[in-house]
Amino acid sequence: MFNACSTDVDLYADYKDITVVYGLLDSGADTNFIKINKAFLGPGNAYDIALIDDSCNYPGKLDAKLIEYRSSTSTNNYQKTAEFPLDTLTVHNKELGLFYAPDQLVYYTTKRIKTNDSQYKYRYELQIDKGDTIVSAVTNIVGGGSFFIPQATMNLSAYTGSISWSPSPYAAIYEVVLKFSFIEVGPNNDSVVRCMTWPLGAHPEHQLTIENNIYTLPFKPNLFFYNMAAFLGNDTLNNNVERLVTDYPLEVSIAAGGDELYNFISVNAPSNSIVQNLPEYTNVSGGYGVLSSRVMLNKRMRISGNTLPDLMKHDHWHFRQAK
Repeated sequence: MFNACSTDVDLYADYKDITVVYGLLDSGADTNFIKINKAFLGPGNAYDIALIDDSCNYPGKLDAKLIEYRSSTSTNNYQKTAEFPLDTLTVHNKELGLFYAPDQLVYYTTKRIKTNDSQYKYRYELQIDKGDTIVSAVTNIVGGGSFFIPQATMNLSAYTGSISWSPSPYAAIYEVVLKFSFIEVGPNNDSVVRCMTWPLGAHPEHQLTIENNIYTLPFKPNLFFYNMAAFLGNDTLNNNVERLVTDYPLEVSIAAGGDELYNFISVNAPSNSIVQNLPEYTNVSGGYGVLSSRVMLNKRMRISGNTLPDLMKHDHWHFRQAK
């Protein structure tokens, strides 16, 4: 009976081709990219294998395309209105990481993604093995003309404040970032534009306060000065520079993401549980990954109240109003 048992295991006997797809369609972008890779399995260290491009990429160019659908306002049924293939190019600026770099093969299209107040949705379709295997995913498109920021100014010296914006159709999560730009002039009158970035986090739409169809995100604006001190650092010891503040130095950037992106982020968020059996999330049929959509909203603002005078009170920062 013991002779009939075997402990030999062939880890590579049942290798299966698994397609991995990631894409975020952006109606505000002139070019949209989709990453198509394959899972790999082989002897040796997986980290070493990931650094070899052939381990992650399919050979040649795959038959991949986007199919556009538009809904009928009367029946809410979607009809195919366009179909366009995805082309390939190699980007050369990927930062070093777990996978091969700096060159990366990506699929792209220059066809504009439509929103028209979210009457459109898009289906990604990939054919492998001469059409024997179909990998696909469908997403609604975040965006539309109703997505805007009503504020025009912001007092960064106030103890309490908020940022407001209108909902973006089909958005499930919003990421808010403040950017403060100024002109730094050196001793030889050479100038450079510098930008201090202040992330205010990503916020699911169900956690935001909404009134009169406007979301409101409260925050403490005067923390801006702590962020500025950290940004300038040892530069405050340089007495040979002058920092000029223009009329519209502040930019509010809000990125709206779709349901699929929010679900993917939620599933893969760090867990404080000792049970580490995390669920998997994918909306790709026939493979793994995520196809979703996002849109960026940017607005430049004036600073109000005591913001500029308070900046100028820090003599060692050398801030002045630009003429």
